[in-house]
Amino acid sequence: MRPFLLKGGAKLITRQQKEAVLEKLENDFSNSSLVMFINYSGFNVAMMRDLRRRLYSKYEREARFTVAKNTLIGRALSKVGYAEKDFQSILAGPTAVLYVLSDDPIEAIKITHSFSKEKKLEGIFKGGFLEGNYFTADDVSKLASLPTKEELYAMVVGRVQAPLTNLVYVLSGTIRKLLYALNAIHDKKSK
Repeated sequence: MRPFLLKGGAKLITRQQKEAVLEKLENDFSNSSLVMFINYSGFNVAMMRDLRRRLYSKYEREARFTVAKNTLIGRALSKVGYAEKDFQSILAGPTAVLYVLSDDPIEAIKITHSFSKEKKLEGIFKGGFLEGNYFTADDVSKLASLPTKEELYAMVVGRVQAPLTNLVYVLSGTIRKLLYALNAIHDKKSK
């Protein structure tokens, strides 16, 4: 059976195809640490490819940037357990979904935020869910300024390392002074 073509060459998808898309979205949303909605109306094909390339170079197979029907996205989000009041206003107009399966999703927000600034794309962020918590489009720039997990680990190591280095320096100084005193006593007794 040939698919029915709409104006502009778009194809209607069958019920089985919709169910497969819905199942895939449900599975991916339930395993995602980040689900972010983007208005892709200002994007061309090259821009979509460029953003995907940037995301995939960092996350390999742990990030996806996809376009699906708003009704399917809404159903998948509802089935996974997100509150409809949070995403209802987001699912208006052209909507792409960025979701990250990694445990460090902040880098994906940073990548898309810098991409939007570089390409001068205004108002592309619609909002989303980070670790199950809803965030608005206004929160994206704040989230993009947060450190990634790697940066946080480096900060913690630096904070722990500095006092330890100081302790080693102090202890070595004390031991050095003790050795000087013992040497002085030895020299005094040997004369």
